[in-house]
Amino acid sequence: MRYPRGVIAVAAILAVTTAGCANGKSAPTTSDGLRTVRVSTIGVSEAAAMVLGVRQGFFEDAGLDVRVVPAEAPAVIPSLLSGDAEIGFLSAPAVLLARSNGAPVVAVSNTSANPADPAENTVQLQVAADSPIRVPKQLEGRTVAVDTLFQLPHLSILNALTSKGVNVAKVRFTELPFPAMTEALKAGRVDAILSADPFVTVGLAAGARNLLSGSTGQPAGVPQSVFLAAEQLTTSERATVDRFRAALTRACEYAQLHPDELRAVLPTYTKVAPDLAVKIRLPVYTTAAAPAGWQHWADVLTRQRVAKKAVRPDGAYL
Repeated sequence: MRYPRGVIAVAAILAVTTAGCANGKSAPTTSDGLRTVRVSTIGVSEAAAMVLGVRQGFFEDAGLDVRVVPAEAPAVIPSLLSGDAEIGFLSAPAVLLARSNGAPVVAVSNTSANPADPAENTVQLQVAADSPIRVPKQLEGRTVAVDTLFQLPHLSILNALTSKGVNVAKVRFTELPFPAMTEALKAGRVDAILSADPFVTVGLAAGARNLLSGSTGQPAGVPQSVFLAAEQLTTSERATVDRFRAALTRACEYAQLHPDELRAVLPTYTKVAPDLAVKIRLPVYTTAAAPAGWQHWADVLTRQRVAKKAVRPDGAYL
């Protein structure tokens, strides 16, 4: 079986583990006594509550000077293990996969969950308005575009399709960047696209039709996006980690109560345009996550043979 790029990338991550975790790098304390915490963050809406919380002063109230460091997903864990960042942002499955390959990282807090209504989920499987595909089962033998194989959106839809009785081994998945998906669907180069907002909203405006939600078949309390840290930091600076978690809880609660302020933050650190920021679906911002939710992702990763061995959630989260 061909292992996905995420699995192969872990080899590079492990190469910096010994040198990185032991290199003694640490962020300074500011002149007013705040502990600087660099957060390696992907520019997506799921991280928006943290960004809003920084602007509201919640982290400063906790004695932290949080600095958002833009990053691409493959660079997040290396930045933690090298000491270039204290906290990172990834998906729950990514943490489990990294740990199964020996990377010493742990999730310190959940930050987003799925809406109760799957139709409001930020990840949707779309087909053309005039497509003959009316039910998920008809995707067997068809081609579906995904942004990256075996990352959170792809894993979610594999689980959703399986829950609908689809033999996912008969579905052809091909990688395509989100911005290129709607045009590929209109041109008939693919039969369906697995899109994530803001591109779900873009697709609907262009005439696409939602066929299946990425959260279909997921039990309640499944963690989605999480903040993580190197295991060493969670022991050597547990008080700092706990202050970050407490401030993040305040930020998530505030974001849920003030969605307009949350939407106003999006264009400042993501590529979401202001006119789309007011329209797109938003996740539920919460630090709560059930242990059974972590087991759910471990089961999905194992069932889809994404890792070389069975994935276990033990010790993956605080």
